Amino acid sequence: MLKYEATDGPSVEFSAEAIRQQLDLLVQDQGFRSSKRSVQFLTYVVEQTLKGSADQIKERTIGVEVFGREPSYDTNVDHVVRTAAVELRKRLATYYDEERHRSELRMSLVPGSYIPRFTLPPQAPPVVSKVAGSSEAAHFSFQISPHDVEPEVAVAQDLPPAPVNLLSRMGLRVGFGVVALLILVLTAGYGYARLHSRNDSDLFWMPVLESPGSVLLAVGNVPNGPPTPSAPEGDQGTSIPIVHKTSALTVPFSDAVTFAHVFAILQSHGKKVIIRKEGLTSFSDLREGPVVLIGAFNNEWSLRLTRQLQYTLALDDQRHVIYIRDAKNPTARNWSWATDQATGQQGRADGPAVQDYALISRIWNSETGHVVIIIGGLYTYGTEAAGELLSDAQLMREVAKVAPLADPHRNLQIVLGTTVTDNTPGPPRVLAVSAE
Repeated sequence: MLKYEATDGPSVEFSAEAIRQQLDLLVQDQGFRSSKRSVQFLTYVVEQTLKGSADQIKERTIGVEVFGREPSYDTNVDHVVRTAAVELRKRLATYYDEERHRSELRMSLVPGSYIPRFTLPPQAPPVVSKVAGSSEAAHFSFQISPHDVEPEVAVAQDLPPAPVNLLSRMGLRVGFGVVALLILVLTAGYGYARLHSRNDSDLFWMPVLESPGSVLLAVGNVPNGPPTPSAPEGDQGTSIPIVHKTSALTVPFSDAVTFAHVFAILQSHGKKVIIRKEGLTSFSDLREGPVVLIGAFNNEWSLRLTRQLQYTLALDDQRHVIYIRDAKNPTARNWSWATDQATGQQGRADGPAVQDYALISRIWNSETGHVVIIIGGLYTYGTEAAGELLSDAQLMREVAKVAPLADPHRNLQIVLGTTVTDNTPGPPRVLAVSAE
């Protein structure tokens, strides 16, 4: 018998048989079967603990014995264990959040380590998240995960507001504390609007809102300079640009604004949202449910998942531009942004207005089996304008006149432009729409 501390109350003893039975329930669950490394990770740490070797559960040991790394591998460079731990914690939380699993023996990882913890289910009934439009506003706290995992932003609902550290603000970068404030304001507004009518913006989001389970919201990292060309993949006529990103725990300001708009829309409809850095998002994560990707040339999944559509994100290294490529007019560079000019001088009040462009794609992705929405501008101004378009019912009404918003199985793409003046994007203009 193994003695562990209960969630509330005195310590309790669990038999190895009971623990293994619960382990079997977990790894046979649909949410775990789709991730081989989560199954391997959880099975390993549980069995090591049952053998009395919990003190041997270390990052390097897991890397070697579970993921086949060399004993001398550099854990500061190879984050496979930390990334897998983030994924495992998410899957455990999702599993126990389902009503049918709430009475089961609970497994989790001890904060700050990879050692499993076994507890009884809480005695009190779980707190039910309030749907927008109720008499009380929802609260959010943004936290950075413990040091044993790769940094990820976690969202907790119906908790008292917690202090938030502003990670950094340099140029167009902001920490998630700023985003939290934006979400609180925007959620109240969207919740109020939702009580009154269903609009064309709702129709665009309907495939996500009607999908069961949570929504993965993956935000691109801060870009470290323009992309560079890569060799074309397979039979693709164009290459997928190579993305260069920093490891800073910040996001571009315009991406943060768009992220806040999207989160508030989803929250106002009662959707649970999992927030993840794009660099920590795996293909298995994309298969779990609907996904929203924010960022274009700072989000590799945005580049990959649009490459077979009419409009794609492309790079012309000879002309030093990134652009939105139209497969029906591949030589055109009308929707482009120069990569060889100082961005700090573009769009200033004492200079000429400049144009930025953005691509919004709603894809029923056959590879993942779920809807994917991609929102990204060539530069940050375009991303901000795209977020404004998707959250504005009047602007979406114009899109609805030429696009089948209500058909979830047709790939929908919107190309938009915005005039930048004094470093501020103007109203978005819809330039082209494709529905395939």
